[in-house]
Amino acid sequence: MAGRNYRRAGAGAMLLAAGMGAAGPAWAGDPSARDWIPAPVGTNIVAGYLAGLRSSGLYAEGERVHGASVDVNALVYRQMHYREFLGKTVQLEFIVPMYRTSLDLPGTPEDHMSGVGDVTLGTAVWLYNNEQTRTWFAWEPFVVAPVGRYDGSRPDVSPGKHRWSTIQDFAFVQGVGKSTFLEAIAEVEIYGRNSDWYGQRLKKDPSLRLFALVSTNFTDSTYGGIRYRYETGGRETVSGETVTTRGRNHQLALELTHQINDANQIQMQYIHDLKVENGPRMRGVQMRYVYAF
Repeated sequence: MAGRNYRRAGAGAMLLAAGMGAAGPAWAGDPSARDWIPAPVGTNIVAGYLAGLRSSGLYAEGERVHGASVDVNALVYRQMHYREFLGKTVQLEFIVPMYRTSLDLPGTPEDHMSGVGDVTLGTAVWLYNNEQTRTWFAWEPFVVAPVGRYDGSRPDVSPGKHRWSTIQDFAFVQGVGKSTFLEAIAEVEIYGRNSDWYGQRLKKDPSLRLFALVSTNFTDSTYGGIRYRYETGGRETVSGETVTTRGRNHQLALELTHQINDANQIQMQYIHDLKVENGPRMRGVQMRYVYAF
């Protein structure tokens, strides 16, 4: 299916660690252009992501902490299946990430940890699916299960988050002209409590993420895309005291996708944080391989 993209993804050390949690590597599950155009019913997808991100600064309440940095390397396995249910196209998926995070804070030795992260399960439903007008609207609820590796004394570098959460995605796609697509996505994440954050109980307010994407074909099998991402919310508290204020983060991503043949697709993406309120300001690349059968 040439040209089609398959569905997807000055402060103290404890304050910085909370900021790391607020700005965790959600990029592994962030949408790419045309991810919300459904594949035909009966299609199975296996996708692999390889990403490397480096920080150009670590921030607390909008202020850069000099001498602090974080690096994240990730390998993600994602599997999807499309089927029909009650006349609607439905996608079932699960995501298994693996991370290596290295954190360098002023006055402390560099810390790093590797391992499997929390597993995500999702079910997308296309509530409106019109290929003639090239218009789609979908809703996908996710559940994130806290099965990843976690150390309560090192939560800032732990692959897992030690809490349940749910993510609700609402996506609208509209084709324009011969080969251009405009997309708008709203995402809300609601968090359970982490009962072992440095031996304390960490509460996190819901986060809101808004995405705007545009993509267009360069050839019949290659297209480019741009993604803007805004995130707010996510204030974190311990015993009623705020350890991380809400985020106001802006990010831009550029991507190039090539459909090798009907079954194989590759994508290269450059990710760049424009502004970060709390946590690391990251930039780096992500490569994705998709196999459809």
